[in-house]
Amino acid sequence: MNKVAIIIASLILAMAAGLAGYTSTATAHSVSKEVALEAYIIPAIELTVEPESIDFDTGRPHAVTITNTGAWDLSVTGSVTGPYADGLELDGEPCSLFNATIKRDGHQEIDVMLTVPEGYHGVGESGTIIIWATEAH
Repeated sequence: MNKVAIIIASLILAMAAGLAGYTSTATAHSVSKEVALEAYIIPAIELTVEPESIDFDTGRPHAVTITNTGAWDLSVTGSVTGPYADGLELDGEPCSLFNATIKRDGHQEIDVMLTVPEGYHGVGESGTIIIWATEAH
């Protein structure tokens, strides 16, 4: 008569780090063996933006690449606050109107342009550009 092995498996998802721990324990009567396995779980929404900074002093558009490194297709939009909110354009339109769909494992190059009025008095002020990503439908 063959001995029957009983296998107990557990899967623990660590969402914040995007990692999963997987432990399997096999027991056959008094003999016990344990195997530990780990797997990388792709986050649903994840992207990279290159370059990480732009120097707008040239007065020309700058290419920025957004790469979808997550598991879902993404709908990407932009938002800007601060003194240059009206002068920032993404692909030739105001930042607030920008919308792009980037497929899983895909990327999109976006032209970023900042127009500063000649009489601008906000030297030294800062603002924030936010790139939003949600699941594309």
